[in-house]
Amino acid sequence: MKIKLAMLESDSGYIRRIVPVLHSRYANEIEVYSFTDVDAAMECLEEKKIDIFLSSDSFKIDFSAVPKRCGFAYLVESPDIHSIDDKQAICKYQKPELIVKQVMSMYSEHIPNVTGAANDKNGNMKTIAFCSPCGGTGTSTAAAACAIALAAKGYRVLYLNSEIYGDADLFFASDGQFDFSDVIYAVKSNKSNRALKLRSTVKQDSSGVYFYSSVKVPLDMMEMTAEDYKTLYAELAALGAYDYVVCDTEIPKTHSAFEMFNYCNSVVIVSDGRLTASSKLKKLVRTVQILDGQSESGMMRKMWLLNNKSVGRENGQSELRVLGSFPVYQTVAPAQLAKQLSMSNIFVQLI
Repeated sequence: MKIKLAMLESDSGYIRRIVPVLHSRYANEIEVYSFTDVDAAMECLEEKKIDIFLSSDSFKIDFSAVPKRCGFAYLVESPDIHSIDDKQAICKYQKPELIVKQVMSMYSEHIPNVTGAANDKNGNMKTIAFCSPCGGTGTSTAAAACAIALAAKGYRVLYLNSEIYGDADLFFASDGQFDFSDVIYAVKSNKSNRALKLRSTVKQDSSGVYFYSSVKVPLDMMEMTAEDYKTLYAELAALGAYDYVVCDTEIPKTHSAFEMFNYCNSVVIVSDGRLTASSKLKKLVRTVQILDGQSESGMMRKMWLLNNKSVGRENGQSELRVLGSFPVYQTVAPAQLAKQLSMSNIFVQLI
């Protein structure tokens, strides 16, 4: 189903530039109607059953004549303007793909929600979780490196950081105003189409890795429950857009949170050989063994140990399969370090 988009703009030159681009690049997603006359545009809204109406802020719009089902936003010249008179604003001088994503995001809030079937199988999508019982072991860097390595092999990869204080933007970069808060809203709300919201808010790094920018307020992350993440994984699987989801997450703190490992194909535990890290790793392994004995979930069979030798000595944990060890690197920026580590062959075992 195409989104019917009406654009009202006094600058006819802008219309001549933007509309052909939208037609040629996004013909399967958007059907565009363009106007320089406000009366003609308003008449079209009902006649063509327009879904999204974008108007230059130079026009005075009679909102009583805009159908309730139709989303509206002003077209503005500055990216610093986010709203005008409580109406959303979209900068017209940005990449067409970013305008389309904002249109898709608006549209997702005006149509009924379609939910993917939640189950223990994610179809063709595979999930790899990275976590550690001890902080500062390089878990996030390892997860980002794995995502980059898989993308380099041609896989469609989503890096998903579910840590409360995590920061995906340390490793990946792309234009766009959306972040993981938009995902949280979509998961917890029945007022938006989750699948479309997930598609319209995701970004893509130059490495090929897809990601969601981190929330601006960590309190938003605290709203997500284990059930919310189950819903999120089901929706991502239903999209069919990714071969792998690499999840940078925290060690579960509840029984229900541990069930998330059942949705994973592999769970990579990162440790650095320090005494404190080794002690906490042993406790984690014992916890998983007990949970396996209670439910026969088989979590231990999914778990790997990744040794980060840049901090301490190598771990001697015999219960876990060893994925590999990272060599010692000089201190560099997180994104650069992740790219260096992605060149290792250790992640091949996870495919």
